Amino acid sequence: MGMQYIISPTSKPSPSPLPSGEDGVRFYAWFPAMHSRVDLLLAGDRSEADFLAIAKKVEATVADLERLANCYDPVSPLARHNADASVQVPEALREMMDLCAWYKEQTFGLFDPWFDGRCNLSAFLKGYALDCLRPLLEHRGIRESIVNMGNSSIMYLAEGRVLTTSGNATAERRHIVDPATGRYVEGQRTLRVATPLVCQGPDARQLGGGALGEVLSTALFIADDDRRRQLLQRFPHATIVG
Repeated sequence: MGMQYIISPTSKPSPSPLPSGEDGVRFYAWFPAMHSRVDLLLAGDRSEADFLAIAKKVEATVADLERLANCYDPVSPLARHNADASVQVPEALREMMDLCAWYKEQTFGLFDPWFDGRCNLSAFLKGYALDCLRPLLEHRGIRESIVNMGNSSIMYLAEGRVLTTSGNATAERRHIVDPATGRYVEGQRTLRVATPLVCQGPDARQLGGGALGEVLSTALFIADDDRRRQLLQRFPHATIVG
C-alpha cells in the first residue's frame, strides 16, 4: 500500500498537535518505509496539490535512502558491499558509513553498526532520513511540520527539535547489542533523547539532530553511569527526556 493522505481546515475538529497555518489547512499523509510507517503532518497556506507534491518528495527521499542502505535487501549497495567488501559503494552511502565511523569513535564504541565485518545502519537510518528531509521542507517554505519515523524518531520542525527513543519495549523484544560483550541489553526499559535540528559536534563539525539522536539514544541506553555523563558532556546540546 502506498501513500495515503487527508487534508482538512482547522474549522473541523482535529486530534493533530500541529499548529494551524495562516488559512488553517492541515495535511496529513502516511506511507510504509524502513520496516515501519512514516507519518507526515504539514500546515500552511497551500493547495492540496502543493501539499501532495511535497509529501511525494518526502516519500521518494525516504525510499531512495532505504534502497541505498537497507542491509536486508540483497540488491542494495550496502548488502552487496557486506557480501563482498571489494564492491564499491555510492558516495552517498560512503558518507553515511564515514559518519557512523566518526560516531563510533565519539561514543567510545557504544554506537557500532559493524558486526563480523558487516554494516547494519538500521539504528541510524531513520534519524539520518530526518536530517535529509529538514532542508527539503524548509526549501519549500514549510515551517510547521511533524515527521514521525516509526514512532522512534520524530522531527518537530516548528519546535526546532528531534525526539528519539531507543530501548526494549518489552522484556522479550531485545534488539540492542552491547558492542563490548556482543550480547543483547536485557530488561524492559526505554530511553528518549531530545536534540536540536542542527548543532556542532566536539570537533566543530555540523551535526544533524536526527542522526545524533539515533546514535545517542542507543549509546546512552547501553552506557553505564560514568560513560553516560561523559557522552552528555561531549554532546551538551542533547538531553535525556523523562
